[in-house]
Amino acid sequence: MPISAARLTGTPRLATTASASPQLSNGDFGASVTELQNLLKRAGVPTGPIDGDFGPMTTAAVRRFQASRGLGVDGVVGPSTWQALRANAPAPTPAGAAPELRTGDFGADVEKLQNALVRHGFDVGGVDGSFGANTRAAVVRFQRAKGLQADGVVGAGTWRALEGAVVAPPAPPSNGDLRARVLDAARGEIGTTESGDNRGEALKYPNAFGRGAEAWCADFTSWVTQQAGGSMNDPYCPSVVNQLKADGNWKGKSNPQPGDLVLFDWDGDRTADHIGIVERVNADGSIGTIEGNTTNPQTGQEGVWRRTRSLSSVLGFGQPY
Repeated sequence: MPISAARLTGTPRLATTASASPQLSNGDFGASVTELQNLLKRAGVPTGPIDGDFGPMTTAAVRRFQASRGLGVDGVVGPSTWQALRANAPAPTPAGAAPELRTGDFGADVEKLQNALVRHGFDVGGVDGSFGANTRAAVVRFQRAKGLQADGVVGAGTWRALEGAVVAPPAPPSNGDLRARVLDAARGEIGTTESGDNRGEALKYPNAFGRGAEAWCADFTSWVTQQAGGSMNDPYCPSVVNQLKADGNWKGKSNPQPGDLVLFDWDGDRTADHIGIVERVNADGSIGTIEGNTTNPQTGQEGVWRRTRSLSSVLGFGQPY
């Protein structure tokens, strides 16, 4: 999976801090940056695309906002900038209304959502009134448990379920069960093709997460993992590695199992360039994989295909999440 030009100027940093107000600056990416971009937009300061990527346009927007509020103009989002951005949080929705909430929202309605999720037994990582990655993951798990569309957006149906009786959430699947389901979901997608520039049938994978045409190998693995009951939602291979390491699910190059995620390093720079799913481990030490955004060895058609890979191209393996 190619790295976007916006990231070539430095080393990207996944904003994974548990703080509701992490320090952010150029080069960061993730849910906290998405929240920042939404807050800037609400303050009337355009940032360009709301894409979770703290690039030059977001830096310029932060500097304009800081100047408009009499803050130190450094393009770095620290406590004072967060406080100013959140000073005009939206008022609570009137009782009986069902506000639609999604990643980047904040305020009293989000706090109400988080308390409801906790009441049902779904961990949001702390009730802070900020709809970040942990809250979205809890919403997705709750929606699956209730048989709702698991899109991470809290609409009327999700609110109705949250207001219903508390039922203990199902136990999370074991890693072995999740791997088996991931592999089954991936096998069902073999033969899905791309046409044009990351478009065609394969566009369904990034579109499922609200993203458009892009290098989609990680979108494919995220999609099949969510179909299997996991919570993966990441379009960028290096941040997948970061998440696996943060969760204790990174295995390095040892003990690959069918259904594991496999990250590839094509140029030997220790940075993940592509991702797939292990289907089998061969006697000669190679692995059979199912990969999206890859070329059919026989026809040259780009799509979801089985491949055979040597371990020399593997950066490491990880348990799906």
